[in-house]
Amino acid sequence: MVPEKDRLKLASGRLEALGDGIFGVAMTILVINLGVPVMKGNTWQNFTASLHESSTDFLCYVISFIVLGIMWFGHRMMFEYIGRTNRHFIFLGVLFYMVICFVPFTTQFLAKYTLQWYAIMVYGLNLSLCNITLYIQWSYGIKRAALLERPLPAEVRREARILFLLSPAVYCLAIVIAFFQPYISIGIFIITPVLYLIPNKLDKYLP
Repeated sequence: MVPEKDRLKLASGRLEALGDGIFGVAMTILVINLGVPVMKGNTWQNFTASLHESSTDFLCYVISFIVLGIMWFGHRMMFEYIGRTNRHFIFLGVLFYMVICFVPFTTQFLAKYTLQWYAIMVYGLNLSLCNITLYIQWSYGIKRAALLERPLPAEVRREARILFLLSPAVYCLAIVIAFFQPYISIGIFIITPVLYLIPNKLDKYLP
């Protein structure tokens, strides 16, 4: 048995920095994947028509960029309470980063087949897994006192659980509705990020 004084204490800074880089790359790829509108003439009608053809690409880009921004903020706030890591916590982080890196692909898939149930399903599952894997990592970290940077208020624990699990539940609803009314599913994808921009009980803990 290795004495406690000889055990390594892995700070979370390197894992958090890796996450920042991955989010930055994923968000950059989103805009790189936007195709330049094809102009079929020099008239105003040609211009507006070309923009209309690219409207779904732009819409999906905006949705995914905002969603990734919200997830980055949740990921950032997690490390305000979890200041150290271990092998299992790092592995859970790698799983989270893996599904984050998949977002540009599912975004492009949805942009190409916007109203098809399979595109909505793939996109919804991807975003759901992003939240679920981050929640699993968060849950693992806060249950181990050796990893905590500061005491975790019960209110933060409760509200964080709601925020982590709200969107997967809503996205699953969007997937089911996609078989009947895909327009409503797209509307759900648009509205859901807005819910996270509304002030909540955790705001009082911020600077």
